[in-house]
Formats: sequence, C-alpha cells, structure tokens
Amino acid sequence: MTGAVASEPAATAPQERGWRWFVLALVLMVLVTAAPTWPASLSLLSGAIRLLLPVEQFALLVLVVIASCAVIGWWSGGRLVMALLWMVAAGYVIWKVPLPFSGYGAFGRGWALTVGASFGLVCLASPRQAFITRALAAIGVAMVITAASFSARVNATGVLSDGPAQMLTSEYQRRLGESLQSWRNRSESESWRAFAQRFPDAAGRATEMENLLVAVTTPLARAGSARGFVAGPVVALAPALLALESLAALALGWAAFHRLSRVRIGPPLGALRDMRFNDQLVWGLVVSATVLLLPTLAEWRTLGANLFCFFGSLYALRGAGVLTWWIPDRFALSAFIVLVMLVPILGPVWVVLAVLAVTFSLGLGDTWRDFRAGAQPRRPSPR
Repeated sequence: MTGAVASEPAATAPQERGWRWFVLALVLMVLVTAAPTWPASLSLLSGAIRLLLPVEQFALLVLVVIASCAVIGWWSGGRLVMALLWMVAAGYVIWKVPLPFSGYGAFGRGWALTVGASFGLVCLASPRQAFITRALAAIGVAMVITAASFSARVNATGVLSDGPAQMLTSEYQRRLGESLQSWRNRSESESWRAFAQRFPDAAGRATEMENLLVAVTTPLARAGSARGFVAGPVVALAPALLALESLAALALGWAAFHRLSRVRIGPPLGALRDMRFNDQLVWGLVVSATVLLLPTLAEWRTLGANLFCFFGSLYALRGAGVLTWWIPDRFALSAFIVLVMLVPILGPVWVVLAVLAVTFSLGLGDTWRDFRAGAQPRRPSPR
C-alpha cells in the first residue's frame, strides 16, 4: 500500500498553520497528564482535574490517535516507515505505562486502542467528512464496543453498570485520596494556618472545594441496596466525560499529525471562532432533556444526564466560538483577568457554572439564529 494514490481530500486539504494555540494545547496536555505530581499547594486543583479525566493518562490517548492518523496517512500514500514508527511508539507506551493489566489499567489501555482504531476505520470509511463528524462517529463506535465488552461480563446480579461503576469508583477514590492527603499535609503547615487567619474567606473556599470533591466521588448507596450499587455523580457522568476527553485527544492528535507529516488526511482544524457542527445534534439535547424531565423515564436519567453533559459541552464550545468572534483581542485578556479575579470572590465552581451557562446559551441560540452569518469577524484568525 506504500504506492497507493492519495484520496482527493488527502491530496487537496490545506496544511495546518499556526503554532501558538497548538503549543499551548501541548503544554496543557503535559500539565493535565502530570497532575498527580503537582505541588501540594495545587493539590485540590489537581484532584479536580484527575476526577474530570476518566483516563488519567491523557497523553497516551493523544499518542494512540497520532499513530492511528499515521496509519491512515500510509494508506493515503504516505511512508510506511512513519506509520510503523508511530505504531511501535504507541504500543511501547501502552505496554510500559505504570498501570496493572487488570481493572482500571486494562480499561485505560483498552479504551485508548479502541478509540484509536475506531477513528482510523471511520476515516477510511468516510474520507470526505469533516473532522468533527469523524470524531463523533469514532467515539460512538468506541462506546458501543466498550459497552458490548462490559455486557459480556455481567455479574450474577445482572446489573451491567455495577462492574464499571465500582471499578471507576475505586480508581477515583484512590486519586482523590492521594490529592487530599497532599492537601492536608499542606493545610496543616504553619504557613497555611497563618494564611487562613489572614484570609479566612479564601480558606473557607478551599474547605468547600475539598468537601465538594469528596461528595462527587462518594457512592450514593453501598452494596446491598436495591440496585446493588449506586455510583457517585462524577462516576455516573464518566461516559460523557470520557467522550469529551477523547474528543479533545482526537483533535490534538489530528493537529499534531498534520504538523508532523506532509500527507493530508483531511482538512485542518478551524479556529475556535469558526466552531460549528450539524444543527441536527440539537436532538441530543432534546432527548436528554426529555429523559431528565419525564418522571416515567426515571430509570434512564443517568443516560439522560450523560447525553446532556456531552451535547451541552459541545454547544458551550460553539458558544465560546461565538464569544471569540465578538470579542476583540484587546478585550479578551481583560475579560480573562476579570474571571480570574472573581474566583476567590465567588468560588471556582460558580465562576465555571456562569461561564458554561453563557456559552451554552450562545451556542444553543446559534443553532436557530446564526450570530456569525453575513458579518466579518472583528479580529483576524490567529496564525
């Protein structure tokens, strides 16, 4: 296949430009992957990040995606040696990652391979589709495969979610235990006690954050309840968080491959201000809202919450694109500074919720009224 003729999209797609945002994304990838090693003063923040990433080894997902893109590039006329090198690198890291080969370790490795393989198959089957369409389809395929693999190991109670929920609960409690132990060592120091006496409100916010992290990971019922096991909120939303994490890994891996290879396997990622997707995805929000609101569908509320979390995040991202379309560069930094200043006043949770509410409203409204139609952007796309 080394002499295969590149498909039309691969041959005509323009090359990705600009390194500023890409380098920033790489730095963030390294930081979130290294969250377990953050200093004690940031242990609460690192604990929150570790709970938001079902697969804590985010860089592993990105590496597998790059290897998948390299295989697609070889199929489209690229060099076989590059595909082999990336596959060997990904395989070596998957094998050597310091995780057991059972439980969460098996799940993390399996998901990385599944989403990478699904993305490769989707790209080969639909080479003319935009990246967002390919990524969503690949995540959907990977979810179906993963659910099928878990269903094959249903225990005697017949409850499918118990096994994965218990596994993730144990893993999350381990992560949170490490972060909280580091934080308590910090909070018992003389310097923190002096800080707490001087700024009691800030210390109170830290205590509230600690209590919130514990609450979202604590199971709502132990074994022996009617369902056998009721996971905590963050575990219940793990499928949506996993899908969002995988979408970010696919985007970063896609951008990295097109900067490291001369072979084009699709169009480059657009700027955030141009973020759009098929308006039919609004039905995901409609279905989730219906499931959450109707009392007769109470047993499906976990599914509805996951759908709302995932599609709501997509529309929040679209709303962020609308904001970046409207706000000039000279005001963007000022707006960010204002948000940072509001964190110690309102608390990080309320600031994040306010930002999500604004961006989600804009993104959802953009479905019916295209805010960016027929108007020139107020600032050029960064390159």
